[in-house]
Amino acid sequence: MHVLRRFSLSRRTMLRGLVGGTVVSLGLPPLEAMFNANGDALAGGDPLPRKLVTWMCANGYILSRLEPETTGTNWQLTEQLQPLADVKSYVNVCTGFENHGQVGDTIYGHVEGITAFSGHQYYNDPETFAFNAGGPTIDQVVADKIAETTTTSVRSLQVGVSKINLFQGMGTLGSAFSFRGEPGNLVPLPPSYDPGDVWQTLFGLYPGPHAPEDDRAIRQTMVDIVQGQTEKLRPKLGVLDNQRIDAHLQGLFELEQKISVLPPPCELPAEPTEHNVEPIGSEHITDVNLIMAQLIAYALNCDITRVASVQLLGLAGETPWSEIGLSSTQHLLSHNAQTIPSDLENYHAGIVYQMERLADFCRILRDSVDPMGGNLLDSTIVYSSSDLSVGWLHSIARQPVILIGSGGGHLKTPGVHVQAVANSQSDPDGYNTPYMPTAKSTSDVLLTCLRAFDPDADSIGAGPGLSTDVVDEILA
Repeated sequence: MHVLRRFSLSRRTMLRGLVGGTVVSLGLPPLEAMFNANGDALAGGDPLPRKLVTWMCANGYILSRLEPETTGTNWQLTEQLQPLADVKSYVNVCTGFENHGQVGDTIYGHVEGITAFSGHQYYNDPETFAFNAGGPTIDQVVADKIAETTTTSVRSLQVGVSKINLFQGMGTLGSAFSFRGEPGNLVPLPPSYDPGDVWQTLFGLYPGPHAPEDDRAIRQTMVDIVQGQTEKLRPKLGVLDNQRIDAHLQGLFELEQKISVLPPPCELPAEPTEHNVEPIGSEHITDVNLIMAQLIAYALNCDITRVASVQLLGLAGETPWSEIGLSSTQHLLSHNAQTIPSDLENYHAGIVYQMERLADFCRILRDSVDPMGGNLLDSTIVYSSSDLSVGWLHSIARQPVILIGSGGGHLKTPGVHVQAVANSQSDPDGYNTPYMPTAKSTSDVLLTCLRAFDPDADSIGAGPGLSTDVVDEILA
């Protein structure tokens, strides 16, 4: 009696080739051969992977235009959340939580706000006046946990879109949004602003002794380079898996074409944090954000990495959103909004613009189909916030956190609006909201997300930012 054995394939299988001394690697999309017979685990028995993306805009919000009026499941999109309409069922909104990042009696706003991504207060070097991160960010805590049991080609991916922030050259918070290690021994992980550089990171392109400086020709023929290995694999796969490979390779080809026509051409840069040479005010924010989203979706879908961070705009980012006709920077508008009505409306327009970029990013994850019937938002948590709550106040009180995605069924879908402390109708934008170090913390949201990857995690952060509590209302 012959027993039919189901062909199985590792989730991290890569197609590899060699050209001109350069190693080329292509990941594969999720295939039926990578899962067990029931489709509820990987072929080796490991649970289906969960992913995390942190996503930061800058210069805060207008709370009266962002916070929904109703809590629970019946919340409605506000002016500044409206761009998320297409993915609303995946959205959990956390408002009224206190960021415990305030250091002493000083208020530096933007650097204090980063505590919402780590649970650690920043510290200031008294000799150099440098602003430095105080502890690892949530993306790196999750990446460390994943690395205990799983080896991915890329441990975590850090990307940026607009390349300017006010704190550049003023400590680690001026160069990075993601930090790995322990307090006192942190490694900043600067974002890459060039889609071509990110492309190389994902595909494992390492210049060999004969590799040309301009490697676009190699990248444009990557599909051909691995074609032989693909053909050897095809007979072992079913019809649907072969169709998925065809669609995947075509999608990679189209993505490469988009990267190649970006002005200026995406070439391997000398310095990872200075790739984008377009002057501030002329950056192609929407296009670069979309391509970064496509690259990250590719990396998550092919299990090249399970963790990414996106910095749309750095701390106190002095970027004018020229794509919507604004000439003043978002940071300047955030301060003028209190006294100049036209700047208030332009500041609001800039916030909506950033939310639109977040929506673009999440739609790409949603439209990335999983062979088991879901999509990347079903298996991913996108953790989004800003560097403060209200721009003109430099406040971190009531700092909103927006979560998109269910993280493999960890968070509620449809999502809810949770408000830790009710907003005062007489003070909707927090003019008189006192700092509340004993209030429910943004770190509670961090710990809730961490539990998706480490169910036994009992805390996150340290000092005033330490949390041992989760937000039960958003748990599935």
